[in-house]
Amino acid sequence: MKTTLQLAAPLLALCMGIFSCTKTDTVPAPPEAANRILEFRIVNVTGDPIYGAVNDEDSSIQVYLPYDKQLVIIEPEITVSEGATVTPESGTMVEDLLDYFWKGRDLRYVVKSKDGATRTYTLHISVQQPDLYMEELSPDAENITGYELDLSQIYTNIFLVARGSGFSENHELVRMVLVKDDGTELPPLPMSVTNTNNISELTAVISAYPGSMDETIAALKTGGLYRLRIYSYSKVSTMHHPIRITVKN
Repeated sequence: MKTTLQLAAPLLALCMGIFSCTKTDTVPAPPEAANRILEFRIVNVTGDPIYGAVNDEDSSIQVYLPYDKQLVIIEPEITVSEGATVTPESGTMVEDLLDYFWKGRDLRYVVKSKDGATRTYTLHISVQQPDLYMEELSPDAENITGYELDLSQIYTNIFLVARGSGFSENHELVRMVLVKDDGTELPPLPMSVTNTNNISELTAVISAYPGSMDETIAALKTGGLYRLRIYSYSKVSTMHHPIRITVKN
């Protein structure tokens, strides 16, 4: 027993020496950037504000708008790093969201720290809105539905009736246009103001009469093949098959 204790004592001392020489270093976390957006919220809504998700990795802000709000202007309140500034500044209205949805313009915020370092965040806005669905006016690409405008008559018109789902009941948030084969859009079509409570049907009216200066008539010229496109708040849909419009002078 004595021999065993004599052998164990040096081994124990060796282990204690090894552990006593081991040192754990604490590595401090890297300092946070001083040009960050810490919080982004939309406040021009009833009830609680709508918060955006700020992603520092790709410098983006993602906001989801409820469809029932149908906002066309938003007022963001923005919190940034201490001592930093943001341009446009907090509280600056973002106007004409329809232009953002329909044309895809960029919305950016530049944060500048006290030492002058800048970072640009891009705002992305999505709406929790049902997709648009439209029935085709032409059965297929080979059987094209035709319409005729006879400008030799005192009064002539055509009605383009789009049936489907997902249309906004607020016609101020809706636009109907004809699109050429090369993607060029004609001026917005005048829309019928009757039966506006039917959100499964939209009607555009193209008419001509003596003295009328309709932009669409001028753009149609001699007619051709066109596809009908509908914008409804944040959504857009274009018919796959064209229609033929003939203009007689």
